[in-house]
Amino acid sequence: MTPTEMQDYKRAIGELQRDIAKDSVEIRECLRKLGEYLSYQEAEPLSDSAMKELHGRIRELRAKLPDSRQQVKKILQTAAGNEALEREIRGRKLQIAELGKKNREICESIGRAAYRAYKSLPVSGQVYEQLFESLEKQEKGLADLEAEQETLREQGRGGTFFKIFRESGRSVYVKGLLSLRRKAVGKTYHEVGEQICGSSQLQEELEDSRLQEALAPYQANERKINNLQREVDKLHTDQEKKWSELKTLGAYRSHQKRVREIESEIQRIETKMQDEFEALGTLFRNAHPGELQDTEAAGLIRRMREIGQDIRKKEKRIERFKAALQIDGLQNQLGNLADRASRLQEDIESRRREVETLRAQIADRQKEIQRLTRIRGSKHSLLEEESS
Repeated sequence: MTPTEMQDYKRAIGELQRDIAKDSVEIRECLRKLGEYLSYQEAEPLSDSAMKELHGRIRELRAKLPDSRQQVKKILQTAAGNEALEREIRGRKLQIAELGKKNREICESIGRAAYRAYKSLPVSGQVYEQLFESLEKQEKGLADLEAEQETLREQGRGGTFFKIFRESGRSVYVKGLLSLRRKAVGKTYHEVGEQICGSSQLQEELEDSRLQEALAPYQANERKINNLQREVDKLHTDQEKKWSELKTLGAYRSHQKRVREIESEIQRIETKMQDEFEALGTLFRNAHPGELQDTEAAGLIRRMREIGQDIRKKEKRIERFKAALQIDGLQNQLGNLADRASRLQEDIESRRREVETLRAQIADRQKEIQRLTRIRGSKHSLLEEESS
């Protein structure tokens, strides 16, 4: 056999073995389909107790699946709804925060409008004096600094170098102080505005169109904030219901973990069912080797019979290919054995000739010993003659 033929045989064996593996998988799939089909039929026609027992176990396993799948669906839907509520809550709170920020900015303008309204009153009560007393002092101090700054600016336009230099130093100081005072006044206006916004009585007593104009956006924002807060409260109530549902479903802490646990259990049940399908199908096929009236079961068994016959043909071909390879291997061994036998035979012939040579040498030496013995005669007489 040539090396090419040997490789072709080995390749053919590999392909046939892969085909057989695929066929075996198809047979197992047919057995599972047969078992699954039988599990949906009544158990009474099944011929023995083992099949009936498998039939009952499969139905018990199948009954567990809908509840488990429904539980997963319910958990995912509830968790998704909870996350959607959380996004809505965050969105509402962000809007509330933005409106609150706007109102804090509006408070300063409300305070200024309220101060102007206060200044326009013909008679002011003690409440207003306490409210605006600090602001009046700050405004007066601010006005004094602004007047001083203007005076320093006028003086800086003329005069000696040293006077200008001296006055400019004071001007820088006043400018810095004025900036600080303006910030402090703005803060006080803001605080006054907050008090006005928090007191409907003050708003009514300081009846002024400019104040009402300044209050309008603040009040509109407050209404929006209140509406948004009510929405947040309702969303929190809805969210609590979702959390309660998740707790009932055993998914309060981590719905993903609970879903994985249930899905793992579903996978275990489905795997077990596949094994039981195959076992039931195997028992049924072995118990009904002939024709059946049930066309579904008969079709599956017929298909498995066809695949089995095909497998046996392929196994027979594999045996033939393997036999051909073994013959080639044995023929190679025969050649090697013949070579060894030939070498051993040659060695035997050489040894035989060597033995014959050695035997001839032995015979020659024995003859020489006999000849020399005749010449020597008796050893005893030889010694006696020498002593005499």
